[in-house]
Parts: sequence; C-alpha cells; structure tokens
Amino acid sequence: MPVSDLRRKTSDVLNVVRETGDAVYITQHGRPVVVLVDYERYEQLMAQAQTPPASPKPEAAVAAEQPPHQYPTVPVPVSMLEGLIGIMPAVGGDALADTEALYDGD
Repeated sequence: MPVSDLRRKTSDVLNVVRETGDAVYITQHGRPVVVLVDYERYEQLMAQAQTPPASPKPEAAVAAEQPPHQYPTVPVPVSMLEGLIGIMPAVGGDALADTEALYDGD
C-alpha cells in the first residue's frame, strides 16, 4: 500500500490489521519501507528473534536417526587395501577361451 493511501485510510488499515492479523506493507516510491503488524504478532516475532537457535545435534544422535540399512562411509587407508592384494589367489587363463570351450562340445 502506498504511503499516500495510508495517510487517507489510516483508521481503515489499522482495523484490517487488528481484525485479520494480516501484515500490511507500506511502500514509498514503489519500494517497501515499513510493515504494519498487529501488536500481539509483533510480540511473538520479537520473542522468536530473542530465542537462541537450537544447537546442532550430537553426532551420536544423528547416527541413531539413520535407517538400519544405511551404513556410514568410513575412509579406508591405502595401506590396508595394499595388504588385501595378496589374499586373493592369482587367476590364470583366458576367460573368453574358457567360455568358448564350454560350447565346443556341440
């Protein structure tokens, strides 16, 4: 609402704000400069602004909220992976030739 309209209709605007609880944005030169709100709503907004934000949850609480089928990602050092290389036996042969041999009997 332009400030010029507010000057002419102040009583009406205040009644609307009180009855509906709606905020009224007052503009000057087409830009918002002030917001009119009901006093009770203003008090609620101020109380919310003064309430400190909730502290972040501890990691244990966040982990407990994860569904059981999801496992956390754990970084694995390269040295551990290098140690796994010797566990698997070397596989010899040619996989394509072995597969073809299965069908040679036809």
